[in-house]
Amino acid sequence: MLGGAEISAATAGAVNIYMGVFRVPPATRSRPHYHAACESAVYLLSGELDVRWGDELEHVEHLAARDMVYVPPRETHVLENLSATEAAEYVVARDSPHEDSVEVPWAAG
Repeated sequence: MLGGAEISAATAGAVNIYMGVFRVPPATRSRPHYHAACESAVYLLSGELDVRWGDELEHVEHLAARDMVYVPPRETHVLENLSATEAAEYVVARDSPHEDSVEVPWAAG
């Protein structure tokens, strides 16, 4: 996962919002993680991603460009780019001024 521009407490003095643009290179995925105290909304700009969630990442939803997904607080999840050639890019917004990602080493990976 490659970060891009963001709005946060650190970059803009935000009090209750985080927004960032991220790129997922071909054939990669995020580490299993959750966001401790905030909701997240993801809007896929380009490419395709699978979002996996649950204690063992047992659920999956396929996203294409212009799709959105909601992730509640403390929901373990990963974003996975299955394409061997095309990157995916998305915008994420959270109701927290900080990136509060917590890695989940015990989730299936």
